[in-house]
Amino acid sequence: MSDALAGQVFVLPRRRRRARPYLDLTAMIDTVFNLLIFFAVATTFAGARTGLPMRLPSAKTAQPVPERVVVTLVLGQPAHVNGQAVRENQIGAAAVRAAQGDTNAQIVVVADERVPYSQLVGALDEVRGAGLHRIALAAAAKQTARPDDVR
Repeated sequence: MSDALAGQVFVLPRRRRRARPYLDLTAMIDTVFNLLIFFAVATTFAGARTGLPMRLPSAKTAQPVPERVVVTLVLGQPAHVNGQAVRENQIGAAAVRAAQGDTNAQIVVVADERVPYSQLVGALDEVRGAGLHRIALAAAAKQTARPDDVR
């Protein structure tokens, strides 16, 4: 070795550390929390459609039906179409207005179990007479007895 290089120290450059990826989740958590609040409030309002106290008859084969137009019949009260009171001879016209003229709209008839059969048939006749044919009758799901429920 030469004398000129003997006094120098050869230093290798240090490796640069890799930057670890960092993902800030604060904005995503805020968005999810706001969506959670929105859907909690929206479902609260969606359940309170008519506000009429009634007891639905139950059926083992009851299935959820997407509601578009709801005709509600309660004993001793006027009929309601989407929460608006109407005379019995105006149920069909009110259902057509609520369906915005769509003859394929789903009509759900919700009748209290104490409503006379003649009133129910009259309401169905009004709806069909107005040209609406996709009609469903609402029923509460029947509770099946468990073996431990002995009375």
